[in-house]
Amino acid sequence: MAPLLKEVFFTLTFIHVFLHVADCVKVILGDPFMFPVNCEPGESETLLRVFKDGCTSDVATCHSGKWTVKMYKDRMMINSSKIGFNRTIYNDGGVYELKISKPKDPVQLEVVAAWKVSVAEDETVILPCYFETTGKTGLTVVWEKNGKLLCVKNSRYDGCSGTPDRLSMSTDWFTHGDLSLTVARVQPGDRGDYFCYVQDEHGNHSGNPAAVRLAVREKKAHQITTPETPVNQTQSCSEQTKPWKISTLVVSVSLLVAVALVVILCFWSHFKSGCDFRKIYKLVGNQHTSQPNEATTTV
Repeated sequence: MAPLLKEVFFTLTFIHVFLHVADCVKVILGDPFMFPVNCEPGESETLLRVFKDGCTSDVATCHSGKWTVKMYKDRMMINSSKIGFNRTIYNDGGVYELKISKPKDPVQLEVVAAWKVSVAEDETVILPCYFETTGKTGLTVVWEKNGKLLCVKNSRYDGCSGTPDRLSMSTDWFTHGDLSLTVARVQPGDRGDYFCYVQDEHGNHSGNPAAVRLAVREKKAHQITTPETPVNQTQSCSEQTKPWKISTLVVSVSLLVAVALVVILCFWSHFKSGCDFRKIYKLVGNQHTSQPNEATTTV
């Protein structure tokens, strides 16, 4: 029963928060934004901007299914019956409303500068968000992802949707003013735009929201490296010792040829008087002594 009650309370809390933020739309600085209005054939509409002093200005007008831009002509775009900014600047934030025969709720546009965070798959990342909580009571922290509620935290409740076991906030968030969201074991589906803001005890926004654009680097097979095998090292040593083997072979053959010539000459010249084999031994000794020097010179 306890898990069921917790789930019901979680759902009711999310509905309560949603009812207070449905008319507030957040967009990251520099991103495009389309107003939730349509220019239908046979209707006459005016998209107004309401300034803080109560004054209004016509942003665009709609007649017979066609928009006519009045303000921000260098940045307004029209897509069929829709109209919006092709890129937002910080001063675009404010209240916009559509003036028609049937009035609609105004749209509160908030333009937020975002942190850009990149993390590798399966790692842990902290999405930063800070707020001055000193002297304040009844605060509720709200995290959204891509325009949908993700986490709600206050003195009575702490819950996240989706995979709550991977999402967490500091237990000292109210004391330290650190509202950052920790995402463990990051997955490719975690990439997106995250918004953090605070509501007071009446459900109204307090302060400016924070935004984080999270990019996730997926693991790829070619990124896995294998150590080099020792085969190359063995081949290298073999190549280095090869000149020594050649030098030794050449010296040995030369020595045998020299001895053979001496023996032949000895028998040819001194067949009758006898051969002086001491010369042969002396010659062989000289050739054997010169072998290291020749090998060294060859290298």
